[in-house]
Amino acid sequence: MKIRSAAERSPPQAMHDTAARREGALLHQLSALAVAAWLFGGPGLLLAEEQAAFDDATVVAPDGIEEPGEPGPLSGEDRIVVDDPLAEEEPDEIEVLAATRRGLHGSAYWLVKNVDGWFGEKPFEDAGRVAGALRVRLLYREDDGFDTDLRYRLRVHMPNVSEFGYVFIGRDNERELIRDEDEAFGRERSLLPESRSEDQTFFVGIGRMVRENVDLRLGVRGGYRVFVQARYRKTWWLTDISNIDYRQTLFLAVGDGLGTTTGLNYAHALSPETAFRWRNSATIGTETNGLEWSTSLGLFRTLGRDRGISFELLANGDTDGSVPVEEYGLRAIYSQPIYRDWIIGELIGGYFWPRADEDPARDQTVALGLGIEIRF
Repeated sequence: MKIRSAAERSPPQAMHDTAARREGALLHQLSALAVAAWLFGGPGLLLAEEQAAFDDATVVAPDGIEEPGEPGPLSGEDRIVVDDPLAEEEPDEIEVLAATRRGLHGSAYWLVKNVDGWFGEKPFEDAGRVAGALRVRLLYREDDGFDTDLRYRLRVHMPNVSEFGYVFIGRDNERELIRDEDEAFGRERSLLPESRSEDQTFFVGIGRMVRENVDLRLGVRGGYRVFVQARYRKTWWLTDISNIDYRQTLFLAVGDGLGTTTGLNYAHALSPETAFRWRNSATIGTETNGLEWSTSLGLFRTLGRDRGISFELLANGDTDGSVPVEEYGLRAIYSQPIYRDWIIGELIGGYFWPRADEDPARDQTVALGLGIEIRF
């Protein structure tokens, strides 16, 4: 039987074949979206470009824009550096862990490749990259009880998407998303409980770098609430071992009004393994309690690859309340590999002194956190 080309077929047959191809492509896209929906409905997913301009885990950014800062003690961003999980296994590898890692990488690669294919014809295999981490944490705070946290993060390079800008998509704390606050002051790092239904939200949006240090973002969260952000970031190296990182975000959001967040961080390397950091964040807007601020002073020491320890003094408050300092405390974090170089354990301990406006005296509370991260 002769197989005819599309040009040789009758017009109705050709139209039918074209429709079938489009239907197949649509089903393929819907399958990818189904996987994405599972991820967003389950663990929090943050999609990130490997060379993100501003964030370490929330955007897919254009090519050639590198994160400010250098690797080592002065770098405030976590970097995912893993071996290829699809490479040949080591003889003594635990099969269930290796299979889990391969499955995570394979499903992420398939999803990202399909999404990137919507935006162009460049083969993903030639320049696309996917790495990520699945992180599980058990949190305890004496004044709030136990809580769990599950987050799924991807760091990717999407060759077609990067032609025009970037997309960002995921599920995260709604307030921290809109205000673009430093992750160091987030509820997760402060060992505070978080409700997925009340505190977290699904979001999706588009962004574009308009200048070297400026990007604009338009997004939707919670299904219909629109938000826009204009973000600027600049790092000044004062010496070879010290820098100042400045970050300004102007935001306008349904339900959160108009506001701006300022981040100002200072870092100084005391030795090749030890750094001092002073981090600050402040937000003011139409829906804030005056100026809401957070600050931390800390020492960070690298003990080897993916092994480190930190000690910090933290405080936060606002200018409209009767108590200017709502909480201060101490926090220590220790992390190290617990299986090869792709399962990382983390232990967080803290002691805090919170006080709400209506409280006559300041309370004392112990906080503990235990985390496991699988990198793929």
